[in-house]
Amino acid sequence: MRSVSKEQIYSVVAAIPEGRVASFGAIASAAGLPGRARWVGQVLSQLPPDSSIPWHRVVGHDGRVTCPQTQLAISRLTSEGIELVNTKINMKRYGWP
Repeated sequence: MRSVSKEQIYSVVAAIPEGRVASFGAIASAAGLPGRARWVGQVLSQLPPDSSIPWHRVVGHDGRVTCPQTQLAISRLTSEGIELVNTKINMKRYGWP
């Protein structure tokens, strides 16, 4: 079951378009795992930095970049045209879906 859930998470995260972000909670809900936002974070934290899954596009509900590799995530997000103010993203502007 857990591997199926991980695959669901990876699938939803892979669908986030370049230049957009989604919250951990939105990913959990879209993957059919409502209320499991923290688990989404745990699953994504286990991915290697060079993973093809765009883990850097998943942020806190308030738009904060909260991953362990904050600087790498910020670098990737800004290269996609996302503007940040103090590691925070405007979810109304860049949020997905």
